[in-house]
Amino acid sequence: MATVLLLLGCTQHITIDSGGDAPLVPVTVSDLSWTLHPTIESLVYAQWTQDVAATVHVETSVDDGVWVSSPSFEAQQGVNTQLLVGIPYDWDAAWRVVVEGQDSTDGPTITTGDLPDTDVPQPELTVSDESQWWEGGNYLLTSINERRGGWTTGNYWTLILDRQGRIVWASEAPDGHWTLFAQVDQSGQGFYWDEATYWSDWDDGAGSKIHQTWLDEEIQVIDTPGLHHAWVQMPDGGFAWGSQDHGGREALVERVAGQDDETVLWTCQDDWPDSGDCESNGLFYDAETDSFLYSFYTNNSIVEVDHATGESLWWAGEVRDGFDFNPSDAQYSWQHGITYTDSGTLLVSTEWPYDSRDQTTVLAEYQVDRTNGTLTYVWGSDSGSYASTNGDAWRLANGNTLHAVGAASVIREVNPDGDDVWRLEFNADRLVGRSEFIEDLYDLASPRE
Repeated sequence: MATVLLLLGCTQHITIDSGGDAPLVPVTVSDLSWTLHPTIESLVYAQWTQDVAATVHVETSVDDGVWVSSPSFEAQQGVNTQLLVGIPYDWDAAWRVVVEGQDSTDGPTITTGDLPDTDVPQPELTVSDESQWWEGGNYLLTSINERRGGWTTGNYWTLILDRQGRIVWASEAPDGHWTLFAQVDQSGQGFYWDEATYWSDWDDGAGSKIHQTWLDEEIQVIDTPGLHHAWVQMPDGGFAWGSQDHGGREALVERVAGQDDETVLWTCQDDWPDSGDCESNGLFYDAETDSFLYSFYTNNSIVEVDHATGESLWWAGEVRDGFDFNPSDAQYSWQHGITYTDSGTLLVSTEWPYDSRDQTTVLAEYQVDRTNGTLTYVWGSDSGSYASTNGDAWRLANGNTLHAVGAASVIREVNPDGDDVWRLEFNADRLVGRSEFIEDLYDLASPRE
């Protein structure tokens, strides 16, 4: 029988054969080498030869003493390859092949390539209290405009950063098109980034698309005509978005998975009386109630829309006959990043205080009372920065909140007391899009064949 002793503080396995079972066959690992991905030069292909088939994984180290493991797999006799992810651009990293039950074998030092453009914005880590971070947030998916000026045309980048604020993946939207709502596939396999033409080509979003991709290769491109701002993935794998290309001032449309065109679910003109000129800036789908939260900057209001019927269930803001705010001066303004928390409260990123010249951008949380028609303010956190536009807010599993402070180009994680425990600053008025934590980047790499 073989007993495996695990030594705390290291990844080495020592196997002692105590008889009874066949001893482990020693595996020789040799000819270790690496090459960079042809277009994403932070991705690395590690290669080695082994003389016996065995279960292996590959570990990388970006910071001294910290090792990150790839998934284990059954490596063949002969040449094997593993894609390595999570290494910053322009960085030296150590790596090693670990055969189950044996000592590891070190490979030659990896040196990743430079960022694809010297003008890619890079943040400064200004607050970092690792003891209070959400443990599932090892990396961050977001987007940012290379150009300063808030809501403006430019070169939009989808980025993945590690907890030190180092960029480990970057891709630019083509032709000056906009990317503001990158997000992980709901299955956790792959991710999406939007290519919106509304603000660059002034075509009512007719040419807008959503790209589904792995870290190392694109999967497919989905046409989303009319897309100009927020969109969501639906439980069936389809998509819904606010459209400026389907009539009704603005339409909420859905493309069901496998469907060739869109279904109009709701329009401002027909389903939201007195809403005025409608242009949205936020969308959230709640699977529990099968409804959408839908935010509009043109009237500082949020409406909830029933997915099945297209009925406007309630609204609050400046559209008349909506829910009241409690207290009355706790009304959101220029709100973005609307979400429901797991406890059913409404979370937004908003200017604060309402209708004031001395505003900052804050997180604001409300209890929604559908019976009495009120939104009661229950919690908030001031970012200490002002975003002239955009923003994003997500409650995390440990009670912390992730807050992207839009055109202030700040991304922060705050604890339940409202204090920053992690904060990235791009130090300019560059437009930051939707932001989402990722636990394991290997989930976003193309599957092994």
